[in-house]
Amino acid sequence: MSNLDENILKQNPYFLFYEMMVYALKTDDVVDGMNKSLYLLKLCIKCGDIVLHKKENGMYIHSISQTGMQHQIPPISCIVNKTAPLIESKDTFYLELGLSDNFKNMMFVHMNTDDSEYILSINNVDYSKITSLDFFNKLQETMLIILKRAEMYEKNTKAINTDLLTGLDNRNSYETRLQNLDKEKSDLVYGIFDLFRLKYINDNYTHVIGDKYICEAANILNKYWPKEKIEIVDNSFKKSTETGHCIYRVGGDEFVLLTSKEKADLVSIKSKLACSEIEMIDLGLEDKPLIGLNYGITSHKPKDSIKDTYKRADQLMSEDKRRMYLKYNLERRRS
Repeated sequence: MSNLDENILKQNPYFLFYEMMVYALKTDDVVDGMNKSLYLLKLCIKCGDIVLHKKENGMYIHSISQTGMQHQIPPISCIVNKTAPLIESKDTFYLELGLSDNFKNMMFVHMNTDDSEYILSINNVDYSKITSLDFFNKLQETMLIILKRAEMYEKNTKAINTDLLTGLDNRNSYETRLQNLDKEKSDLVYGIFDLFRLKYINDNYTHVIGDKYICEAANILNKYWPKEKIEIVDNSFKKSTETGHCIYRVGGDEFVLLTSKEKADLVSIKSKLACSEIEMIDLGLEDKPLIGLNYGITSHKPKDSIKDTYKRADQLMSEDKRRMYLKYNLERRRS
C-alpha cells in the first residue's frame, strides 16, 4: 500500500475503498489501518485535512498532516480532546474544533456503530474530482466496516489486558509494558503495593469479603494514579507512547505502579495517603479487622535492569510489612 499509483486513485476512486477494506480487515493495528485509509482518501479526493471524530465522553481525532508526501503514508498523530463537539451547525463545529474561518467546503459524514457515533469531516473538498454521489455512500459504508472492526479489536484487547475483578490492567499488560521499557525515554518510578492481611480476611470472612477488600483498595490506588497514556510524535513522524501512570494488578494481593510523571518522593507521599484511606475501608463487618497497605517505592532508570528495580522495591515493601506486624504485635503465620 505504500507504493500506490496516484493515477489509479484519480481514475477509479472505488479502488481506494477496496484497499481500505482489505487492509482494515487484515491488520492487527487498527489505528494504523484507519490512518492509512484516511490518507488514501486524501489522495483520492484532493482535500486539505481529514479528521475522524469519535463522539463519546471524549473525542478522538485522527488528523492528517500536510507533508507533501504523495507516495508514502506517514504516521498520523492522534489527539485527544476532552470535550465532544456540538454539531448543530457548522459554525458551532468550527468553534468546538478550533478551526479557522478559511476552512471552506467542509463535508460531514455521520456514522453510527453499535457503541459510538462518528463524524468524518473533510475540509476544502474539490467536488470536481467526485464524479458520483455514490462515492460518498461508499465512503460511509467502508468507514463503518473499519470502525466496527476497530471497536471489536479494542474490546478484545481490553479483555486480554484487563483484570476482571478490579478493572485495572492485569499481569499480561504489565509484562507487555516491561518488554517495551527500552523504548521509553523518561525515567520511571516503580512501586509495589501489597494488601495487608488479605489471606486473613479470606480465611476468616470468606473470599467475597476479600474480593471487596481488593476492589476498594484498587479504586483508591487508581484514584491517585489514574491510567494515562501520552502519544508523542516528533518532526520525523515517529510515534511513541509513554505511560504517565498505570496501576497493574499482578497477583492476588499485589499491585505494581509504573509512572513517568512523578518523582519517587511524591509517589511515597501519595502512597502514605492511599495507605491511610485503605485502612479505613468499610468491609461491612461488625468487628473491624486490621487491614492496610504495604509498599516499596524506587526509581528505575533506562540503564537499570528491571529485575534489580523489582528487587529493590520488593525489599522495601517487605520491610514495611515487617514493621507493621511488629507495630501491632502480630504473628505473620497466624494473621
